[in-house]
Amino acid sequence: MYADKYGSFVGRYDDDGNVIVLYVKDGSQARRLDASVYPVGSKLSARYEHPEGIILTPHDAEKLGIKIEE
Repeated sequence: MYADKYGSFVGRYDDDGNVIVLYVKDGSQARRLDASVYPVGSKLSARYEHPEGIILTPHDAEKLGIKIEE
């Protein structure tokens, strides 16, 4: 499980094979991470607010240690 100053997170694959990052606490989609990764299709890192939620490539999710739920 990945955790930072914004909370604890897990992931779930979307239909495209990317990872939707979710808060462990309530299952809602993460909007910000304290990590130097870029959400799919974004030019802003995850350190910035992403109101639409954060979706990462499987490689980036693995690099952070985000556990993928089935």
